[in-house]
Amino acid sequence: MSAPSKPVATPLFHEGSEFWQELRSELKRQMEQMNQAVSRHGLEDDELIHWFPGAKVEIVRPRHPSTGIEADIFFRSWGPVISGQVTGHQEDDHRFFPEEFEVSIAKDLDGAAVAVFDEGRSFTPKELAAYLMQHFRRCFPDISLPCEDWRAGAAIELAPEAAGAA
Repeated sequence: MSAPSKPVATPLFHEGSEFWQELRSELKRQMEQMNQAVSRHGLEDDELIHWFPGAKVEIVRPRHPSTGIEADIFFRSWGPVISGQVTGHQEDDHRFFPEEFEVSIAKDLDGAAVAVFDEGRSFTPKELAAYLMQHFRRCFPDISLPCEDWRAGAAIELAPEAAGAA
């Protein structure tokens, strides 16, 4: 009989869990801002972006043009990883090219947890949420949606009359 093995601690478990919760909160906030903007243009509830409850992220705009984002966090032996995909359809018979993504959670030089994307670009939870939520812009091509102003840390939106002139 062998001695029980010690559980191995996952690197950055706490930081990854905190990043995931901040990302989920930020995705919901940005989704609500987008829905407020499109609601002012008379779109009905079934034309809005919807959040499905659960441990993973599932955000969908079901009407065409449609977009869906699914993401989940996994704790691997080397650290936390957020994996997911972005899908959608222009029409029933014309789908958008699906985009898969995977970001590792790491510590930046200043000690903050960041998502490391592609060739080393790091994102805060707010920046990663903005990157993912921008895919919903294709669902509302004629509506000016809020966008993040990273310098001020707040969402800005063009006034309806300014959006028409732009």
